[in-house]
Order: sequence, then structure tokens, then C-alpha cells
Amino acid sequence: MSSRVCSLRICIAIGVCLLTVSCAQLPRRIETTHLSCKAYPKLVDGNLATTSFLKVKGFVEKGNTAYRPSLRHGDWVEGKDKTEALIQLDTVTPVAYIDVHPVSNIYRLSVDTSTEEIVDEKSHHFEPVRSHKIARSENGAVIRVNVDRPVRVLRIAVYVNRNLAHATREPLTGKTKVSFEDVAIREIRVYQ
Repeated sequence: MSSRVCSLRICIAIGVCLLTVSCAQLPRRIETTHLSCKAYPKLVDGNLATTSFLKVKGFVEKGNTAYRPSLRHGDWVEGKDKTEALIQLDTVTPVAYIDVHPVSNIYRLSVDTSTEEIVDEKSHHFEPVRSHKIARSENGAVIRVNVDRPVRVLRIAVYVNRNLAHATREPLTGKTKVSFEDVAIREIRVYQ
């Protein structure tokens, strides 16, 4: 009889645990009407069929070491080697995580957050979202980044690769300019 009572108590305990876990609130997606991105509005339009091409304002200049022997490596970046998108929420909202749906291969993605509104195309006091792994994607795999903090503005930065197919060479100096590849992203979804 005591073994039946013990088994019944264990079954009740397991049932209570399952009920407690299943009643926990799951993260829900923040509606696209509460998100805005001035530079790339298709990033947050809620439609996975549309694609935004994030442009990179910069290039790599490969120097001719015979022309300038003082150069050690001969490569330097003019402009930036990353592209950024600022996504603003209507109000300061607790964000659990974001899902980035890329088309391009992404080898390094970082996310910063701010609780201040964007004023004059700038928002100050960004705090980086720390992760134990580098956010990356190959062949269009979705990138999930845990945020777990109140957010007003998300800054998504993608470090880009060189586009060796679009290299130009200056005949006088022997320098080669290599542009960066643009990044194609279908959607960035934010979850609360």
C-alpha cells in the first residue's frame, strides 16, 4: 500500500511540474507596426518574400609594396568594413531575442541596444549584447541572438567580406581597390 501511495505522489509531483512548465509564457513576436527602420524598411515589414540589401560604404585598398616600400602589409580599409541597420521600437520594450533571416552568408553579426530614442539619425549609449558564440549564418540559416533586456533601439552590425570580383587597379600607383559585398537580409523579427 505504501508503494502505491509513493507512486501516486510521484505522479502528482510530475504532473504539477509539467503543468507549471506548460503554463509559462512563451515569447511572442512584436508586431511590425511597432517597429521602424528608416534606412531599410523591408527589414521589419513582416514579409519574408521581400529582401533588403544593406550597402557598405567603404573599400579595401591594396598597396603596391614596390611603389611604397614603407608599407608593411599593403592593405588598408577606406570607410567601414561593416554595414549597420537601426531598428526602433515604439516604446521601451523588454526584448527576449531577435531572429535574423539572411539570404547572404554572414560570418560575424553583432547586436547593440539602447533605451534612448533616435534623434538626428543617431542614438547614443549603445550597450553590446554579449553572447558566448559569434553570430553567423551559412546558406540562409536563421540567426537567433538572445537580448533579454529593455530596448528602444536595436543596432545590428554585419561585418562584410571583400568582393574580389569587383577589383579595380590604378595603373600609375599599382594600387588595387576591392569593394565589399552587400548583405541581403529578408527579415529581422523581434520577440518579447
